[in-house]
Amino acid sequence: MAADLPLYYLLLAFLLAIPLIRFFAMRRPAPRGHGASARHPPPAPWALPVIGHLHHLAGALPHRALRGLARRHGPLMALRLGELRAVVASSPAAAREVMRTHDAAFASRPLSPMMALGYQGADGIIFAPHGEGWRQLRRICALELLSARRVSSLRAVAAAAVAAAPVNLSEGIAGYVADATVRAIIGSRFKDRDEYLRLLQEGLKIMPGMTLPDLFPSSRLARVVSTVPGRLKRHGRRMREFIDTIIEEHQQSRISREDDAQEEDLLDVLLRLQKEVDFQYPLTNDNIKNILLDMFGAGNESSATTLQWAMAELMRNPRVMRKAQDEVRRALAGDDRVTEDKLASLRYLPLVVKETLRLHPPAPLLLPRKCGSP
Repeated sequence: MAADLPLYYLLLAFLLAIPLIRFFAMRRPAPRGHGASARHPPPAPWALPVIGHLHHLAGALPHRALRGLARRHGPLMALRLGELRAVVASSPAAAREVMRTHDAAFASRPLSPMMALGYQGADGIIFAPHGEGWRQLRRICALELLSARRVSSLRAVAAAAVAAAPVNLSEGIAGYVADATVRAIIGSRFKDRDEYLRLLQEGLKIMPGMTLPDLFPSSRLARVVSTVPGRLKRHGRRMREFIDTIIEEHQQSRISREDDAQEEDLLDVLLRLQKEVDFQYPLTNDNIKNILLDMFGAGNESSATTLQWAMAELMRNPRVMRKAQDEVRRALAGDDRVTEDKLASLRYLPLVVKETLRLHPPAPLLLPRKCGSP
């Protein structure tokens, strides 16, 4: 949205400059009656023509602007963002209703026009429609990435990343998380890690939020004036070429090894399921690429961001840092390297991580959900 932001402010200024369309629409209560007419929509702030409630989000981080609106209009609030209509659940009770009580109805996530352009018609795992196919992919990813056996097998990755010399912490954390993520997914590092990190950061800059074509999906003008579709196509093409190289190198590496008993990684499982004729939901090459992109992006950016915020907060709070350091040194007394089996005895450090997640959640708005029930 960074490239589209000046256009958004231009549109807003144009609307505010025309006295004839000056509009401050207050929420109107729904008419009393029976059936659908008796339903009361959630409260909403005042809106403007065309852009709806977008002006309430200008000048602040989106999650902080929404927090301020929720304090005035309640934990369940209706918004219109351009042509899109949304309901914001901002309290634990409201979120519990959406994500637990009625989780089946809200299990799917909407695919915006620009996200659909990025996925090129093939499902990944994040935006795959809720159903048996999605459940099957989720089970595969959970088993191959999050099982106790898989986590234990990745201990060597963490040990290899330990450095005794001074390092650039942000770069070191990003590199470590990238190595761990890729190792978990394809079983080994890849030589073009720095290029992968650069492409990942570039993609995040292209689509940090909603773009003009996403806000006004029926408008051809929005798609013409926005630079995002062209940039997204070029970036998506480079990322898929990059994933093609990873898959090809992975297959050649497997063929060159004589050990048939080597452990399968996530990519091995996906390629094997692609060849199985009786697999209920066939996987195309594009499906596999999108699944890998989803796992790379979700596993890398959120973890690296959380670790960087944790270190930043510790440096701002020397007392907390000393307490965490003392606990780690006591647990590792006599050892010359950090090992994962010693971390289970730590009690204060996990609290530091939880407080970091509370203060700086890597995805403060989560991913939007869409209602699949009337």
